[in-house]
Amino acid sequence: MTAPLIRSATKRQFLIQLGLDPNDDRTSQIYWMLKDEAIRAYEAQLQGRRDLLRPEYANQDPPYAAAHFTAAAFSSVVRSIYSAAAPGTRMHYNRGRTAQGDNWVISWMLYHVCRYRDGRNVRARSREFHADDDLDDSNGSSSSSSAASSTQTAGTFYDAARNVNRR
Repeated sequence: MTAPLIRSATKRQFLIQLGLDPNDDRTSQIYWMLKDEAIRAYEAQLQGRRDLLRPEYANQDPPYAAAHFTAAAFSSVVRSIYSAAAPGTRMHYNRGRTAQGDNWVISWMLYHVCRYRDGRNVRARSREFHADDDLDDSNGSSSSSSAASSTQTAGTFYDAARNVNRR
């Protein structure tokens, strides 16, 4: 177990807290495996689920931010990600378990998936859309941001969580 990290911490801080080298290509692969599990859980269990919102957000239209969901709903998804984790990700999740039964690793990743799901986020409307995927904390520019600014073809949409155009 490692000490918990706040959800708003940068990707670099997240990786270092996990004991990973932010400049290693294998770390990038691990990061995307963790993120993919969070994306799949978000899409299956949270996306568009008005019944899981805190009462003050009950009338808001999707997409929803992590803070819009009840703590119980968010925690339930965190537990389900851990339960369904692949062996390659579970070992990293095990480092995020807390004495209270939470998992800061999964919570951080799920928070960031929610955070970058739509264009309401200020960074999402800028060239810094995937700044959470960028390791350079000093300028916020991202090598993956080029997809966000590329021209979409007819019949496609931009999937922000995966940083790709989809049909």
